[in-house]
Amino acid sequence: MQDPHQLLRVTLESVRDAIVITDAVGRVEIVNAAAQELTGWSQTEALGRAVEDVVNLREYGSENPKPNPAHSALRGGHKVEYTGHSLLVGRDGRRLGVHIAAMPLDDRSGQTGGCLLVMQDASEALRLAERMSYKAQHDPLTGLPNRILLIDRLEQATRLSDRARESLAVIFIDLDNFHKINETFGHAVADQLLKEASYRLNDAVRESDTVCRLGGDEFVLVLPGVKSVANVESLVVKLLNSIAQPFVFREHTIQTTCSIGISLYPRNATDAGTLMHLADGAMYRAKQNGRNCFVFTTQEAEQVVFEDQEETAEASSD
Repeated sequence: MQDPHQLLRVTLESVRDAIVITDAVGRVEIVNAAAQELTGWSQTEALGRAVEDVVNLREYGSENPKPNPAHSALRGGHKVEYTGHSLLVGRDGRRLGVHIAAMPLDDRSGQTGGCLLVMQDASEALRLAERMSYKAQHDPLTGLPNRILLIDRLEQATRLSDRARESLAVIFIDLDNFHKINETFGHAVADQLLKEASYRLNDAVRESDTVCRLGGDEFVLVLPGVKSVANVESLVVKLLNSIAQPFVFREHTIQTTCSIGISLYPRNATDAGTLMHLADGAMYRAKQNGRNCFVFTTQEAEQVVFEDQEETAEASSD
């Protein structure tokens, strides 16, 4: 007659999932080969240790300690599964994304006598999800955050500004006569110019600032922690001078400038959409003023925006 314990061990070694079995108080009894590879703990080293030592979990994204589901399964007598991703910290410090579930094991008397932990390595799936998320939130040409990420960053910045009682600036930048550059030198050169412009903008700002590309030749900067209007003016002059430097691409030397519009939070508006609308309008006034300059939004411009919003609201209610 076969030894049931030997049969169990053979079965556990044959499955691909990482499996850890504990006793009734959460001490490790069995670690199969897949779990040994995943955690970095051998059967001998893990035996008798607290399950949270061997299966060391962190919150994915924050690395805050995460309760081991084995204890919840032992206390509650039911299956506990973390539907999201968890971060498993191996014995050597290696970090892996995992899916994990814990199921109580009843003894012959029907009492919970242990716990079965099952883990699957989700690292590849997480990497794919992160790549997809990055592509959805970044401009493929320049690698800068796109409109989706811009709105999120701007909303975060306004909340932080409220807590710190600080101002922030939203800066719209449009390259002057870009369509002529595109027509004259072709798309390949125009794309190189956009990439170089994005590098220059990033170099000019602080690490805490955000540079985004909306599309075409339009860029948006979010500057938290603004101390004064003079600080913003100093930066935009730096941006104007940077873009005005010649762009050299092999046999082509291209000279261009940019037009800049600026809105301030909370002076001009208190929501992301209006701040962007105002900065965009100020940028177009900079173009009307002759290009290669900057314009702050004005009270008159704000009134036009609010009137447009009221008209839209009225039309939608009719």
